[in-house]
Amino acid sequence: MNKYVSLFLWIALYLGVGFAIGSSTEGSIQGWYKTLEKPEFNPPNWIFPIMWSILYAMIATAGWNLWRKNAASSGLKTIFIIYTICNFAWTPIFFGMEQIYAAFICIMAVNFFNALFIYKAWSNSRSFQFSMYMMIPPLLWTLFAAVLNYAIWVLN
Repeated sequence: MNKYVSLFLWIALYLGVGFAIGSSTEGSIQGWYKTLEKPEFNPPNWIFPIMWSILYAMIATAGWNLWRKNAASSGLKTIFIIYTICNFAWTPIFFGMEQIYAAFICIMAVNFFNALFIYKAWSNSRSFQFSMYMMIPPLLWTLFAAVLNYAIWVLN
């Protein structure tokens, strides 16, 4: 398969899953989430789908690169899969189940596995450094999301 076609499929898959998860919790965003006390630094709701679309494209690109480079022996694929599961789980936990504390624990796991991924990709091989660089912006965003999640938990 052409490498650009496979990259497109990776990105389309990540965006599709992200869209499906977001759509399934939209009612909670318009209902329950609106009633929560939020900190002053809470971004407007329209920022989140834009940011996550960009970040999911970067995460998908990192994963695509791992599979192309056959990263199985490095453990990076396993870390990436766990990271992805935790990342996709946060929205249903926070918005679907309305569990702010559990979502905070989940976002901390997202940050841990992303930081571990970055560390292992950096120290493992130059061929995985592209994936590492792709995962830095998602880490920065989810660190901010963890602070925001924590603040909402404390305020409510």
